[in-house]
Amino acid sequence: MSAKLGVRKNVLQVSDDERNDLRDAIIALNVDPKFRFSGNRDDTPFVGGVTYWFKQDEIHQATHVHRGPAFLTWHRELCNRFERLLRLVNPIVSLHYWNWNEDPKALFTNKFMGNSQGEAGDPWASAMFYNPNVASENYRGIDPFDLEHSNPADPPLILTRERQDGSLIEFLIKYNEEHQDKVPIYSDKEIVESDTFPEMRSKLETMHNYAHGYIGGTIGDPHISFRDPFVFLIHSNVDRLFSAWQLRKGFEWRLKPEEVYGEEKNTQALGSTHPYIIVGINTMLSPWCGVGYPYEKEVLKAEQGEEPGVNDVRPWTYPENWHRDPDRYPDERPKNSLDKSIVTPTLYDSFPDGFEYNYAKAGRL
Repeated sequence: MSAKLGVRKNVLQVSDDERNDLRDAIIALNVDPKFRFSGNRDDTPFVGGVTYWFKQDEIHQATHVHRGPAFLTWHRELCNRFERLLRLVNPIVSLHYWNWNEDPKALFTNKFMGNSQGEAGDPWASAMFYNPNVASENYRGIDPFDLEHSNPADPPLILTRERQDGSLIEFLIKYNEEHQDKVPIYSDKEIVESDTFPEMRSKLETMHNYAHGYIGGTIGDPHISFRDPFVFLIHSNVDRLFSAWQLRKGFEWRLKPEEVYGEEKNTQALGSTHPYIIVGINTMLSPWCGVGYPYEKEVLKAEQGEEPGVNDVRPWTYPENWHRDPDRYPDERPKNSLDKSIVTPTLYDSFPDGFEYNYAKAGRL
């Protein structure tokens, strides 16, 4: 398929200009004063003054969406929202992906993703994505549970990587050759040819988990992984494979909200504390829906509440409450995984070989 403007592409194959545009847009979300949410770091009860970049880590830490039916859909919403923010900087930027069948070594330079071992370095260090030399107590600690140093408006103390050699698949094959406790490896083809959403989701989340461990360091810790920009290259690829599964010709039911999730369609939020929380397809996507949905108006069924145990995050809480003003903020209307904007897959430059795809059915952000 030919590349088009607005399509998410293999980041190893894009031009230097496209790669630089993506890098510069990510940096702008942290350093440009206009890309900062209202308020101040000392605001109570909800912190303000968070950059658009640091907000991604705050959002991810506020929720518990792994190992449940909404894992893929919640991260699709996160990626789509992040891409919209990138396009506030540069309207032609797309959230490109790392194909984990390929060695990403060429991406780890001071011109793009920084170092692959130890401190990430530039371009992120000079843009204050982290600050190991902070002279005050205003920093986020290495330990994600360091409550005294957890203000999302502050830079993390460190950002590290421990990338393995070769591609993710090569690393996993080598691991299985050297260990008795072998891990299951799912090819892109096996993921896309899965018969049901639960089967596909389980395989894809397994490979996603390996990708986090393969990069290691900050990304290897699920509680702080969204402090590293490379995490979005991983999740764009996750969404690419999810989109490929949906867009196979002959499987048009995967584009229908009432059919795509199969037996998981009616799943609800379960549990109350991490890690025993399951976010279902009917669960409102947090923190964007705010806490206490549906508020004053009974818009949804009672069982379609927000994720249990989620933390309130501005501006989807006091005092902005974007989610309660759909006329002014139409993109912030509360939604669950049945929403058409979630079900509609994104357009990518390529999908796994061996299948026919309904490219025209993909949405464009």
